[in-house]
Amino acid sequence: MRRAIWATALVVLAAGCTGRPSGSATPSVPPSTAPVGVPAGTPASYGRDVDASRVPPDALVPSGATVTDVWYPTAGPSILVAYARPSNDPLHQERGLVVWRRSAGSTDPWRPVFGFRDPAARGVIQIRATIGDATGDGSADALTFEDAGGSGVCGTWRVIDLAANASVFERKTCDTTIDLSTDPIGLVIRAAVYAAGDAHCCPSSTKISVLRYDGSSGWTTVSATEEPT
Repeated sequence: MRRAIWATALVVLAAGCTGRPSGSATPSVPPSTAPVGVPAGTPASYGRDVDASRVPPDALVPSGATVTDVWYPTAGPSILVAYARPSNDPLHQERGLVVWRRSAGSTDPWRPVFGFRDPAARGVIQIRATIGDATGDGSADALTFEDAGGSGVCGTWRVIDLAANASVFERKTCDTTIDLSTDPIGLVIRAAVYAAGDAHCCPSSTKISVLRYDGSSGWTTVSATEEPT
């Protein structure tokens, strides 16, 4: 299935963060296999010891749910699967994401290790993801967006550290985009800045912040600039 590619929208950044000083590195940690936040009804395992591309995505989501997207990190034996639970109202469906990890040679080679769930009342219309190194540890992370729609493109952003099996960033925003940064490794946040009298379509400027991650301290702002729009 396709990897998600999503368009840029302007954003308002919710609260500041703390993180890694320039030049430091996050120590490598062995992958955790203890499940975290896996949605109820997700199968406990997939029993065939095969490559990720040969695992049927429908076997990885809660019973009764429909697969909406799948991502295969280029490094590491993981699969990310987004799902929706059908309802009479397409704008109010339970949605969620499950991360599966392979342990080759075990009796249960594929197991769900991480996930989150958005109840139908939350109004999430799509879950998107970008795979890349956000934390600077040299391994794949997932930057996800739970899109609640609306003119402000409101929703929740997360960074999932796939090696540590943990959510290390979470922000609820409107009019916002967050992308992976490669130099320095981290996140780029673009936030709309509205002056008095600005229409919602036309903010006066965009604040661009670059964040860097430190495993012990969280996130820090490496740079912040403001550009007129």
